[in-house]
Amino acid sequence: MNQSVDWHPAHSKADAAADTTCSLWEQRPDERAYALLTGGECKTENRWGHRINLLELNPDWAVGQSLFINGNPEVGHYSERNKQHGFYFTADNCIGCHACEAACSEKNQNPGHIAFRSVGYVEGGSYPDYRRMNISMACNHCDDPVCLKGCPTKAYTKHTEYGAVLQDPETCFGCGYCTWVCPYNAPQLDPVMGQVSKCNMCVDRLEVGLKPACVSACLGNALDFGVVENIPENRAEARAAIPGFPDPAITQPNIRFQQSKRLPEELTRTDSMPLKYHKQASGEYRPRVDPKHGMQRQWNLARLSSRENPLVLFTLLSQGAIGTFMLAFGGSLLGLESMSSLRASVLYAPLCLAALLMAAGGMFLSTTHLGKPWRFYRGFNNLKFSPVCREGLGIAVFLSMLALHVLVSLPHSSLFNRLSDALFGWDTAVLAGPASLLLANLFGSLALAGALGGLYYMYRCYRIQARPFWNHWQVATDFGGQALSLGATLLAVSSLALQPFTPG
Repeated sequence: MNQSVDWHPAHSKADAAADTTCSLWEQRPDERAYALLTGGECKTENRWGHRINLLELNPDWAVGQSLFINGNPEVGHYSERNKQHGFYFTADNCIGCHACEAACSEKNQNPGHIAFRSVGYVEGGSYPDYRRMNISMACNHCDDPVCLKGCPTKAYTKHTEYGAVLQDPETCFGCGYCTWVCPYNAPQLDPVMGQVSKCNMCVDRLEVGLKPACVSACLGNALDFGVVENIPENRAEARAAIPGFPDPAITQPNIRFQQSKRLPEELTRTDSMPLKYHKQASGEYRPRVDPKHGMQRQWNLARLSSRENPLVLFTLLSQGAIGTFMLAFGGSLLGLESMSSLRASVLYAPLCLAALLMAAGGMFLSTTHLGKPWRFYRGFNNLKFSPVCREGLGIAVFLSMLALHVLVSLPHSSLFNRLSDALFGWDTAVLAGPASLLLANLFGSLALAGALGGLYYMYRCYRIQARPFWNHWQVATDFGGQALSLGATLLAVSSLALQPFTPG
């Protein structure tokens, strides 16, 4: 039966009770034994030291909770549904037929440009001792899911049922940050629908005692599924990683491997990533930058343009606005003579207004980067974990406080007073006084705090362990340096542009 999972965490029991016509999964009467889940004894903890029985981690969670799959409140009958499950992959058996990919896409009714499971390989050696190892990869429903922590909309949930990490596409607004942080390329951003979706562990099949579709379709018996740390029949190993697999310490994935055939000392990837995998004395393979291709430095202008262009502009405009205000206002607070003179001059108010417009323009551009821009307000749902949320909050505080700072600083600007008097006949100079100056300092200090917080979490957004070329402290110096250099440039340009209006 071709049936996708329509899973919504906000589905109420009343809604589900109104529509119970859709079954969890229609099981065939002649289902083969290899497609059936089997229970039995299991370990107490996994290799990461976490409890396998997830009810022990959530003692308040009642047994028999429904997942409301396809709007159906029915609860599955599988006895081990509250234990952490995971995939088991025997690399020696995989023939690279891609049957698992096809079964997954058919079951989930995925379009051609979306694949929840994919098969790749690494290779090495030379004729006649050339060797290749295939690897089938999907979501590993990790113990420490970085997609869940990174998602600003809280579209991800780690469930007590099967330990499945499920994602609700209807909550997602299509920023794609989860696709950045996941080491396994599990979340898939659909540019047509403007949202992310991913492997759902086939929880509808699990509820009726069936293994996921990809496992049931595997021709070489390379894929298996069950309670994590339980080694399948006729298997001897349960490794946490094999060559080409990212460092499991990043997310503590719930997948185990067997790979016993001899491999060359060095393995290469078949994509454009300039990495090679070298065998260590311990027998493990560690990634290393390819010295022939990975050390080259180039501008790579052809790759600068992408769907991330609005995000690039947001980053540069925000950094420029922050740098301008930090130099002008922060310098005056520190008692720097040049910045104190700037704040007392006619240049200060226009400079702050320019910084305000830059930051506001950057925030607007950041929403156009989303797959569903009208859902931008969901970007603050996960302040507890997501650096994207905290970055947005910092910039929002900077924007609002800077606007108030500009408003109460205008009466102290002789240029503004002359313009308001000439255009409207208003004597705004009477509003200038100790109280307005105190408010200006208060709002300016809050704007500065928001700016520093936004800049810090902008940096944290790019410290991604799954992307080693980004995960470096120099990202902080780059962002800080860009903010100061762009701010200094704007200060210089503004000084030249407004020089005719400056009293001699």
